[in-house]
Amino acid sequence: KNLFFLGYILNFFKFKPYSYQKTFLKYCLSEKRVAAKFCRQSGKSQSVAVYALYKCLIEKNTIIVVAPTMNQSSELYRKIRDLVSVHKYIEVQLEKDTASEMIFKNGSRIIAIPCGVEGKTIRGYTGDVVIMEEAGIIRDSIVNSVIIPMIASKPNGQLIKIGTPLTKNNFYHSCVEDLKYKVVNVSWQEVVNAGQYTQDFIDEQKENLTDTEFESEYGAQWVSDTNSFFSSELINSCIEDYGMFNVM
Repeated sequence: KNLFFLGYILNFFKFKPYSYQKTFLKYCLSEKRVAAKFCRQSGKSQSVAVYALYKCLIEKNTIIVVAPTMNQSSELYRKIRDLVSVHKYIEVQLEKDTASEMIFKNGSRIIAIPCGVEGKTIRGYTGDVVIMEEAGIIRDSIVNSVIIPMIASKPNGQLIKIGTPLTKNNFYHSCVEDLKYKVVNVSWQEVVNAGQYTQDFIDEQKENLTDTEFESEYGAQWVSDTNSFFSSELINSCIEDYGMFNVM
């Protein structure tokens, strides 16, 4: 039933997903924990935007989109709003539509919020589905003490982590070590085969980036500490939270 309705939604939005996007959406439909590491510009935001709307239209759900910065959460939220504007049927289902929140007539909500460096401003939210955009740069302390508790009162609460590999933080743990997560791996080879970008573009990026940068950004791989001057453990130990201040 879910797959049938999702197929209807995909057709409704005239969205033809690539094979790796289909895999990601199937996992979102069936699993409570999903971790998807995508190479850059491979369509992760579009995929999760379709899923967020699907959840809101099929039944009452609160979807919370969390990202490190307001620009990042707003960019994913903008993709959701763009899908809404494709068809007037969806627009008439809305009761409220602001720059960071939309509320549907069936009670569903989509909220986009930045977690910042401490996560203090996002405490108290409760969601049925929490989507972590750029999960690779969200601090572990925020994930464990603020984001995961958002689904604590929801027996079927879902956590979706998407992003590109960086340091070996919570995202690495979910993709590599935590067996509760269903993992999607999307590297540049699949994206070139799908036609999302060209081999010429990849060749150009190989010339412009270091091997480490290329493997992270387009290979969607965590680079071993042996290839880095500083270990990820050392880098993480040097990171400290500071309050924001205004410069006059």
